[in-house]
Parts: sequence; C-alpha cells; structure tokens
Amino acid sequence: MNEKQDRRVVGKYTGAAVVVSGMIGTGIFTTTGFMAEMGAGAGDILLAWLIGGVLALCGALCYGELGANMPESGGDYYYISRMLHPSLGFLSGWVSLIVGFSAPIAAAAMAMQIYLAEVVSGWPVRLMAVITILLLSILHAYDLRLGVRVQLAMVILKITLIVSFIAGVLIAGPKHDLMRLLEFNPEFWFTSSFAVILIFVAFAYSGWNAASYIGAEIKNADKNLPKSLILGTSIVTVLYVLVNYAYVSSVSVKHLAGVESVANTVGTALWGPSGGKLISVFIAIGLVSTVSAMIIIGPRVYEAMAKDSLFPSGLAKLNKHGVPSPAVGLQGIIAAIFAITSTFGTLLVYIGFTLNIFAALAVFSVFRMRKQGLSSIRVCIGYPLTPLVFLVFTIWMTVWSIHSQPISTIAGLGTLASGYIIYRVQNKRKKAESAIANLPLN
Repeated sequence: MNEKQDRRVVGKYTGAAVVVSGMIGTGIFTTTGFMAEMGAGAGDILLAWLIGGVLALCGALCYGELGANMPESGGDYYYISRMLHPSLGFLSGWVSLIVGFSAPIAAAAMAMQIYLAEVVSGWPVRLMAVITILLLSILHAYDLRLGVRVQLAMVILKITLIVSFIAGVLIAGPKHDLMRLLEFNPEFWFTSSFAVILIFVAFAYSGWNAASYIGAEIKNADKNLPKSLILGTSIVTVLYVLVNYAYVSSVSVKHLAGVESVANTVGTALWGPSGGKLISVFIAIGLVSTVSAMIIIGPRVYEAMAKDSLFPSGLAKLNKHGVPSPAVGLQGIIAAIFAITSTFGTLLVYIGFTLNIFAALAVFSVFRMRKQGLSSIRVCIGYPLTPLVFLVFTIWMTVWSIHSQPISTIAGLGTLASGYIIYRVQNKRKKAESAIANLPLN
C-alpha cells in the first residue's frame, strides 16, 4: 500500500465531524452581542444567521465539486493555484497561515478561556489559551488516526451540549410572541452595519469548507468529500438558527448588546448565576473541538505549498504516522503569539474580511473548471445560480466592510500585500535556481 493510500483514513461522517467542529466555534457564542450592539433587532439577527447558512451551503456545494474533481489536500490554495493563478494560490495559502487558521485558533482558544473566566475568578485567559493551543498541537502533530478519533468524540459531545442548551432555553425561557421575534427592519438591511453583521456571521460560519483541506486523507474523496461538506454545513446551519432563536426568545436584544459571553448572559437570566456558570463550562468544553479541528486542517495547506516549493520544504515532511508535524508546530507557535498579543474583538472583522476574498475566488474557480471541461463530477446543484449568489453577497459584504471598518480591512490588505511581496521574492529565487540548473556544463 503506497503512502498516499495510507493517508486516506477519514470517512464521510468523520469528515462531516471535522466540518461541524471547525464551524461551531467562537462566532455562535459571541457575535450575536456585537450584532445587537450595531442596531440589529431580533428578526434581523435571525435573518442574518439564515442568510449565512444559505451562503455557506452554496459555498459547500461549489467546494464539493472542486474537491470531487481535485481530491487533494490544500483547500483554497490548491483550487485557486490550479484553476486561476499560482500567485493568487500563494496569497490564499499565506492568508491561511496567518488569518485562516492561526488567528481563529487563537480566537477560539481565547473565547474558551473567556467563558471559563466567568466561572473562576482571576482565570489567566491568555496563558490558558496558549497552553490549550500547544497541548492540542502536540496531539495532532503525532498521529492523525488518534487525532480524528478524539475529534469525533469531542464533536458528539459538542452537539449534545448545544442541543441540550437549545432545549433547556426553549423550555425554561419566557414565552414571547413569535411575531414580535420575527419583526424585520428592511431599511437596516441596506446599511453598512448589516453588511458588517454578515461579516460577523461569515466568520461564525467559516469552516464550512474544512473537509476540502484534508482531501488527501479522505477515503473515496470524490464521493465522501462533497458529502462531508454538505452534511456538516447543513447540520450547523440548523443549530445556528435554533441557538439564536433561543437567545432572542429568552433575553431582550438590548440586554445582549455588546456582550461577548452571550450564552452565559442567557443562562444567568434563566437559571441564575449557577446556571450561567454551568453553561459557560459546557461551552468552554465544546470550544476545545473547534481549536482541535483547525489545528488538524491548517497544516495540510502549508504542506501542499511546501510541496510546490512556495513554503520551506521542511513543512512537507511527514512523520511515521503520515502527519506534517513541522507544519503543525509552526502553526501552533503563530497561534500562541496571536493569543498573547491580540484581543478577541479585534480579530473578528480582520479574519472575516480576509477569508471572504479567497472563498470567493475558490467559488469563482467552479466557472473556470466547467468552462475548461474539467468537471467530470457535477456536485454544484443549481449552477450557475449557486456560485453567483455566493459571489454577489460576498462582494457586497466586502465592499461595505471596507467602508465601515477601515482599520480592520487595512490590516487584511496589509496581510495580502506582505504575502504578495514574499511571493515575488520566492518566484525570483525559483527562476534563478532554474536558470543556474540549466547552465551548460563545461
């Protein structure tokens, strides 16, 4: 059995579990408070989460087609570099290293510790976030089989806790008029604030493409990769809408405005301080799987780029269990630095804005693939409307986020600029090495 076949140990349901655990993270437990602070009503909040789910599903269908026809690891980097241009692929991989995984790993680890700080007075949030990142990085740098078993168990626990939370809130919460909760403000939908809210939602839904990053490790990837993406995304969409319905049906939106630990606020309102603390512990436990999933996924991008000589070759080195352990280690160090130096709130728009750009480029790649006749496996139901819907909303969110959140978007553009400079330097080095190699021998 060859090395490539040895690595294919992830099945359809485990792949879906990676998607679910990668998606359900900090966003669902924190961003609703930011949305309320920006003026969204209960109906607007529920609508935004539903739109986010539809867009994520559109994206999952597009990525499913890309992954079915190119069942290799690397996600955005692999698809964009093959279907559009190597420079865009490099920028995607660079963004994945800094923004796509390292920063969200730090954000998820910090959110986990923020919830624990609600329970334990004086809890060292930053220190414990770093310890969490490093311990999980050590686990996933050792053995993928062991890692995915642990991951699957954590996902089952996470879903159980979330469903229990939803049921508990809906049973214990005050019975509000349903029509009041579904009141909408159409004028608000065409403001920059609503566009930024959708950026928050996009951040919360990020991870719907998680299985595409481990394509080389999925069994029968041409069939199981699309199923993993669609199944995982559908489960999370339903859970997200229900969780937010539980939020706004039990606590008024004005009491959620600006709150980071939203679930704790809801739990405290319904069951008192002890109930709030118990909810915080449950959510912190659930966030472990989010950190874990991203630690699994990200290094496969850096491995793919190292194989293409765009990152140091050592990042493509596999240990005896087929894991790119140096890449896992590098990502863990960068994530730990983010956890030490950044605040949670400053990471949200920066991450969402930057990732949206490359998700849009990858989705656009579906048009290129079909035009060139390279899509022998058709997965994208509703083509061309499905990718068009995704692209239109993504472009709209991106334009408005530049207008209303210039500092965060400038940081994102700075990340892109630094990546492009590195690409040009790398490209010149490769050309020089190629020219030297082709010199005639005397």
